[in-house]
Amino acid sequence: MFSRYVVSQVKHNSYFLVGLGIGLWLALATVPLDEEVTACEPTVTVGAPDEFEPHREERPLGPAGQAGRSVQRPRYYSTELGMRGGLLAGVLSSEDVLETRAAALNQTAARLQPALRFFITASALQAAPGRANVVGFTDTREMLKPFHALKYLADNYLEEYDFFFVVSDTSFVNSRRLTELVSKLSVSQDIYMGTIADDDTHYCTLEGGILLSNSVLRAVHGELDWCVRNSYSPHHHENLGRCVLHAAHLPCAAAVQGENYVSMHIEGIAEPEGGVRRALVEALADAVVAHPALEPEHFYQLHAFVSRVYLERAQAAAARERARAALSARRHPRGFRNASWPPALRDDAGLAPAAPPSRFDHLRWTRFNLTHAYMPDDHRALAPLSSAYREAVDLIVEEVRAWAARRWGVAAGAAAVALEEGAWCWEPPRALRYRMLLRVPRAEGSSALVQVEAARALGAARLAPARYVTESARVLLLLPLPVPHAAALPAFLRRYESVCLQRDANTALTVVVVPTSESPSAEEDAASAAAREALRALGEKHRGAQLEVLLGARGPVEADASEAELQQYAARVALTTAMPRLSRDALFLLSLPHMEFTEDFLNRVRMNTIAGEQWFLPLPFARFASFAHPQFADAHGARATLDTGRFQSRAAPLVLSATRRDYDDAMEAWAARGGAAAPDAAAALSAAPLRAVRAPEPALLLAPRGAPCAGAPPAALRCLRRERARGFAALQLGARHSLAKLLLQTQAELA
Repeated sequence: MFSRYVVSQVKHNSYFLVGLGIGLWLALATVPLDEEVTACEPTVTVGAPDEFEPHREERPLGPAGQAGRSVQRPRYYSTELGMRGGLLAGVLSSEDVLETRAAALNQTAARLQPALRFFITASALQAAPGRANVVGFTDTREMLKPFHALKYLADNYLEEYDFFFVVSDTSFVNSRRLTELVSKLSVSQDIYMGTIADDDTHYCTLEGGILLSNSVLRAVHGELDWCVRNSYSPHHHENLGRCVLHAAHLPCAAAVQGENYVSMHIEGIAEPEGGVRRALVEALADAVVAHPALEPEHFYQLHAFVSRVYLERAQAAAARERARAALSARRHPRGFRNASWPPALRDDAGLAPAAPPSRFDHLRWTRFNLTHAYMPDDHRALAPLSSAYREAVDLIVEEVRAWAARRWGVAAGAAAVALEEGAWCWEPPRALRYRMLLRVPRAEGSSALVQVEAARALGAARLAPARYVTESARVLLLLPLPVPHAAALPAFLRRYESVCLQRDANTALTVVVVPTSESPSAEEDAASAAAREALRALGEKHRGAQLEVLLGARGPVEADASEAELQQYAARVALTTAMPRLSRDALFLLSLPHMEFTEDFLNRVRMNTIAGEQWFLPLPFARFASFAHPQFADAHGARATLDTGRFQSRAAPLVLSATRRDYDDAMEAWAARGGAAAPDAAAALSAAPLRAVRAPEPALLLAPRGAPCAGAPPAALRCLRRERARGFAALQLGARHSLAKLLLQTQAELA
């Protein structure tokens, strides 16, 4: 038995045994049989040999002590962290209804801005209208418009948004409900959401809106060729649904993740009378889309009704919370049962207001009377009211006097109510507030001093359409340099080199040396030569830099002209000298020698200056002077820091940006109206039919003025007292009459 088993195993493994034998024979054949035998020499090894030898890598260090290899980081932290926006909405519209129905949809869905786009079919002869959120396609095939829109969204915004919403322009979009719905959905799940069509249970209707997640749009973008080839239906929603079903394998869903998508079909809304009122039901506030809305008036009526429903709901919720707070008053500690609700508000009488979050949110109150304003800015203690301020003060005082006469029944009328003093405060989000002390006459010759607060509300806000601009335009920095300020040029060139030549090379610099005397002088020649030498050295250091020095024309300059007047004169001379050398489309930035700026400021100059439509007038941030004088420190030794100051409007006309074409047109229009021969650039551009953007600019800084008192401590103290006396002289002179009048009235009342 054993022999049979061995024979059977040999037969079954014959190939293996033959291969094993051949392998052993080859192994023996390749080993040499005769080898030389050498005697072994004893060796002594101390420790194990270390074959690894560390090598130090020398890397050059940059100017800031960092490694020479620079890492290019994104501009925004959201891009680096992969953060995306919530929703981007797209509306399929046409060029014919762009000014009517699409404009109404754009205004009623303003909550979705700026993530709202309108897709139209622009004619080949006429370009698409120059609006920021309108995209025109030259393909006139109406059947392919949805796929053009999806391709545009995927190519440009696929990495920036989580959800995409597509709707027709005949539908009213409840933007509040849409954003609330999107905020409750998770983008980790594929979503194809909307109202299911009646004729097919797999597709969502375009009139009811279609909500797509980022992953679904990505899948559709990869199958657009198949979707275009298989688009044969005259209805957009069928072609879109077929594409989504093929690419993402998803049918239309009206409920996802516990959230319901509701769209209402409004019957009879197209009727001229009564149709809209029959459609106004409270359920509209819970619907994402209401359709059809064929007239612009329907959008506004639906939006007003939905807003009123939300307001009533908010008021009802506030009333319920107040009732709950009143019921819980019995549980309050003793002495706190009459406290105001809600708690933590510090606007009550006797309590200090809440501190502003930053220095930019600090609101300034300016005191005034009928003729003058006290400390209207950082440089004047007393100033007469100008035409615009005088008219505003007269209007508000007249209205308050009439109201006080009616309120307290003054027999002599509003003329008997006297204004003691007042103060105004400009609150940009809300209104212009006034607080006034009025002397109201009472019976038997007595009077009472009352405080009245009034407000002038802001006008209706509107969205101004702006042309699409980029940050690729070249900025020409035009620097007027008066001869007395020539010493400030090296510091300006150092800032220009660090900001422009090392980071933003798409800039140019033109320095105009402005003489301040009618006859040539040695100081003028030295300033011009120093400027040319400084720019020549900077040009050799940075090849390709566009630097130029010009000499301005001579003109009469007053000997006692202030620094601001001298800089205004230099700006006019610099514009007259440099404008003929610029192209018609050049973008120039009128600068100051002592200003400090960053790369973000130059980008905002490019974005806010639009040829033929808009010019930019920034408000620089002026730093407070931190002198080395002992009187400029408080009791604890604290001094003003570099970041302490306020936005200054006095220097704003000296820093502006515009195009040469707009400046020339403004100057020609000024001369045609018979104005001055050489006005300020800001005055001429303000009178032109252009839109001015005037806004605080934190990236534009003005260095503080020099110390007024220098030298030894005794002389500095005497100088400081002299400066204080000069500053308060005008204030005392203006307030002397008011104080005397108040003292006389007080003495009469005491007598």
